[in-house]
Amino acid sequence: MKLQKIIFLIIALFLVKIDFIQAQTSEAKTISVTEFEELAKNKGAVRILDVRTPEEMSEGYVPNAKNIDFKNDNFEKEISKLDKNRTYLLYCKTGIRAANAAAKMKAAGFMYIYSLDGGIDAWKEAGKPIEKWQ
Repeated sequence: MKLQKIIFLIIALFLVKIDFIQAQTSEAKTISVTEFEELAKNKGAVRILDVRTPEEMSEGYVPNAKNIDFKNDNFEKEISKLDKNRTYLLYCKTGIRAANAAAKMKAAGFMYIYSLDGGIDAWKEAGKPIEKWQ
């Protein structure tokens, strides 16, 4: 029984290591709503970035998200202020801008970038919480 637990733990750690190696490749990893939500639980190590316009974000956003508008000319300047070794979860409306923003961040040297497949539309469809500015 103890050996089974040790083997399970080794396999689990191996799979986590593979996931982080994939995140370090030249492409950002696109993840599901469930994976996004699980990674977001680690509030100390993970930062959620909403790359939509401020107007879009005012309609509702993923809790704890910070807005850095991908369409704004200062996107590169804003991301240059971020810690490149931290994990970032990106989303937009449907996933296209987040994938493009993730590619720019990877090119800028960020190590751990994940993009929400389907964007906030998928998040809402899954019944996940949305916050709005007061």
